[in-house]
Amino acid sequence: MSAIVVENLTKIYKLYKDPKDRFKEAVSPFKKVYSEPFYALKGISFCVEKGETVGIIGTNGSGKSTILKIITGVINPTEGHVEVNGKVSALLELGAGFDMEYSGVENIFMNGAVLGFTREQMEAKKEEILEFADIGDFVYQPVKTYSSGMLVRLAFALAINVEPEILIIDEALAVGDAFFQAKCFHKLEEIKEKGTTILFVSHDIVSVKKLCSRAVWIEKGNLREAGPSGEVCEKYMSAQIIRTNEENQKILAQMKPENHDDVEKQTGKSAVAHFPRFVTEHAEAITTTGKAELLSFYILDEEGRQVNLLETRKTYTFGVVGKFNEDIERALFGFELENLKGIRVFGINNFMQKKSIAMAKKDMVYEVSFKFELPRFHKGEYLVTPAIAAGTQDSHVVLVRAHNCQTVVIDNDGYNTAMLELDAETNICEYEERQVMIED
Repeated sequence: MSAIVVENLTKIYKLYKDPKDRFKEAVSPFKKVYSEPFYALKGISFCVEKGETVGIIGTNGSGKSTILKIITGVINPTEGHVEVNGKVSALLELGAGFDMEYSGVENIFMNGAVLGFTREQMEAKKEEILEFADIGDFVYQPVKTYSSGMLVRLAFALAINVEPEILIIDEALAVGDAFFQAKCFHKLEEIKEKGTTILFVSHDIVSVKKLCSRAVWIEKGNLREAGPSGEVCEKYMSAQIIRTNEENQKILAQMKPENHDDVEKQTGKSAVAHFPRFVTEHAEAITTTGKAELLSFYILDEEGRQVNLLETRKTYTFGVVGKFNEDIERALFGFELENLKGIRVFGINNFMQKKSIAMAKKDMVYEVSFKFELPRFHKGEYLVTPAIAAGTQDSHVVLVRAHNCQTVVIDNDGYNTAMLELDAETNICEYEERQVMIED
């Protein structure tokens, strides 16, 4: 039996041009319609299995929060139905479920009662909730005096400590500070291991890829895509790149072209370059405008051999080769490296390295290579994404991007205690206690 089943979910709101039209429609003896229907959701269907963590993604106004409100019973659907099997704890809009006139402690007991817990049971959970929320004596003050950060701390602490079978989280975590967010995600990983079903809505695509096994992409009330989180998130990001491109085109049209060019001209029969062919099928997703083509991406060691097993502290050359189907101003070549959870380790392009291609010419092939010593970071598998764009680092149009087109394995003989390992000048001193003065 699935934890959550959503079938043909449709939600229609009535929009009125004038507030008076609502009253006119209500009292019209001939049932005259003064409103226009707005479809917040259009026939959405998906399932969440027990113990699964599923993310819901989409742009603002796509219907993500509407789905959660229907699942949690806050609003009713116009059509379709939802089946929920298990005790639900939900963290929806900031402050939802709290009485602002009561204190944090009073709200803890009130919410516990709504979820079916006795006062004695909530008394046993109270200290754990307060310890996680960590808002001090404010817990005894009316909730209306809380900052947004304090409110989300208390709400999250309450939601995860009432032993939910199903945990539903809307964008609320985005309000918390970075330390509290890290604490929350660590706790979410813990309850995932215990078999709790999690439905997670966020604009943070990295968090969705990291936390969720599957993702549901909602676009303008329609189900656009559902499947493995990595695949769905990449398709979503590709769509956002296209949308951003359209916006950046206007900005770039107003910018003056660069007056210098760092391209080394290769001419004559002796200048024949050989590159491995780029295989598009290896990429998770391809975004392209048709204005440029990725011909090759390569990684060479110090002896010029093509490799995909890399060792930290050794020098490698990463190369991106592309052809242009029209003249392009301010061409950018680069790539990104991210881990299997979608966290970017680093990115590089010729603009960041203060090397310019003022005008890339139609039908010409350009090779941009980056030679550097691989820094020390955690060993394991990583994914490489090469891309060609036009513009600047702050405002550019992606012409072609091959996400996760190549897997590389990083070998590091260090301690691997964190993502990055640092080299530092380290000194150790010893003092007698009487020699030490600690000043305020």
